[in-house]
Amino acid sequence: MHINSLTVKERPDGRTTTPHVLPIYATSSFAFENIDQGIEIFRDIESGHVYSRYANPTMDTVAARIAELETHGLDMEAYAIMTSSGMSAISTLLLGVLKASDKVLTQGNLYGGTTELLTAVFGQFGIETVLCDLRDPQKVEDAFRQHNNIKMLYCETPANPTLACVDIAVLSDIAHRHQAFCAIDNTFCTPLLQQPFAPGVDFIIHSTTKYLNGHGNSTAGAIVGRDKTLMR
Repeated sequence: MHINSLTVKERPDGRTTTPHVLPIYATSSFAFENIDQGIEIFRDIESGHVYSRYANPTMDTVAARIAELETHGLDMEAYAIMTSSGMSAISTLLLGVLKASDKVLTQGNLYGGTTELLTAVFGQFGIETVLCDLRDPQKVEDAFRQHNNIKMLYCETPANPTLACVDIAVLSDIAHRHQAFCAIDNTFCTPLLQQPFAPGVDFIIHSTTKYLNGHGNSTAGAIVGRDKTLMR
């Protein structure tokens, strides 16, 4: 090996290690044993990692644990992905399931950043936000009847910072009867106090920056869903 190569390439550690604490994989990409393995992993035929923008072992492990927490004690499976922040989790979810001319039904007392995203940003892309008092089931029913193409009922309960709460089971039932998804921001309660999948919610959002992390030294978000195909 040329001396120039020695200065820029670390020597691989061939030992098999089992760290007590999950390491942070600070790598942008991953090496393959050969081109054939790379093709298999790219095609999702063989399990593996390609690029950390999609996933890496650290993010996968954290996401899997959050999904386990949200389904603990429930007879169901869930799937999760990590994002760079709670706001990126919200935008990724909504942009993943909505398109121009679709509408989001939500409450007026959301976290301020979420309200701004829905009203000031998504409106530019043809996704309309309908505000309603989600604590009143009749008003929710009326909103669905008055507005065509509501594809997502999105709420935050308890809301930040007002602590306003809604009946998740009732909202989930109404949304599904109108062929809409129901998503809950569960940042405030965490799955230790509230598991929205139990009453039938389709998606759960977390700003893990807050209570799931708990130390103020990390910024991240998570999307948890029950439908594996949608989550992929």
